[in-house]
Amino acid sequence: MPRFIYGVALAASLLPFGALAQTATDIEDPVDVPQANTLDQEPIGQLSARLAYNSDVGPVVGLGFGTDRLLGRDQTLRFNIEAQEDGSRVSFLYNNDAIFGASPSFGLRVIRSDTQASDVYDFDASVTRIEPRLTWRVSPNLSAATYAYYSMNEIDSVPAASSALIRADEGDQESSAVGIDLEYQFPTVSGGALRNARLEFGAEVGSTSRDHDFLRVTARAQTLHVVANGNVVLRSQLRLGALDSMSGNSSIGDRFMLGQASIRGFEFGGFGPRDLAVASTPALGGNYYGVGRFDAQFPNAFGSSGERLTPGIFADVGSLWGLDDVAGGIAGANPVDDSSNLRASVGLSLRIDTGIGPIQMYVAHPLEDEDYDRTQTFGLVFSHSF
Repeated sequence: MPRFIYGVALAASLLPFGALAQTATDIEDPVDVPQANTLDQEPIGQLSARLAYNSDVGPVVGLGFGTDRLLGRDQTLRFNIEAQEDGSRVSFLYNNDAIFGASPSFGLRVIRSDTQASDVYDFDASVTRIEPRLTWRVSPNLSAATYAYYSMNEIDSVPAASSALIRADEGDQESSAVGIDLEYQFPTVSGGALRNARLEFGAEVGSTSRDHDFLRVTARAQTLHVVANGNVVLRSQLRLGALDSMSGNSSIGDRFMLGQASIRGFEFGGFGPRDLAVASTPALGGNYYGVGRFDAQFPNAFGSSGERLTPGIFADVGSLWGLDDVAGGIAGANPVDDSSNLRASVGLSLRIDTGIGPIQMYVAHPLEDEDYDRTQTFGLVFSHSF
């Protein structure tokens, strides 16, 4: 019989089409294919319900269905519907590990996202994206993927008093691109301090129906060390991104938009280029970003009586910058500052492992910010599944 699962979990933000396109590979968790000797014990399908909360998007609710035994033992399917205060998203994921034999695996992702005007974006947006993907396991430590996507995007209901840079992006836009993703997992020594080290790289080239030809490159490096007999856990992460316009101008749907998931202490869209000549001072995103995050956690700080409490300290630093057109204001007569102004924050974190799932919170203090930034002193994430 199918197994029914109810869960509360952290969900991906439901974002306008540009931000969604940048995080499409993160929308679903990696599929864990059961081993052959346990497949017969697995349910044919799983129904799920999800509730989530985080400081950027508020509460999220969702329903889903998934199976790892679709028409055979090498095919998976995931279907999810999610909603939050300012939007909704429907996603479909299909994966076949043996469609071409042992390698590569084939995947297909279809996404529909609708977002209404909010404090971050003062317009409505929607995206429909179709993305087939081939993935090779080159070695035990290296995987490579190639993909292509086609998307139909729309920005609607932009206020007349909004920035000229956003009003220029109103309407429909079709986009297509081809790209590659590489992921390398560094080998570790048993018993050594380094427990995990991973490097990811992605590049895509594409064009839009508005004569915008672009090259997008992203990279991420992260490490995990355990030292002092397991009493200290050190995490580091470096993320880079660049959107180079070979012709035409990028739109707000193409550019990167960051928040507390990148630099704690700032709201989503809270830093980076902003049109200060417009009453709503809308965030415009940026063509480039660089972010570093550093955490030290102390899992045994409170002894055996506090094993469910993990305090920590952190420091984040980075910047979001760059526009192809800086003619802001209502009439396009007020230049926007798109320089790489540094942001940095420090703070305290606490993870509480409760009986119904972990609660993660932080208190952050910005060390470097601009007067117009939108800061967020306190952040909270709650997740649970059963």
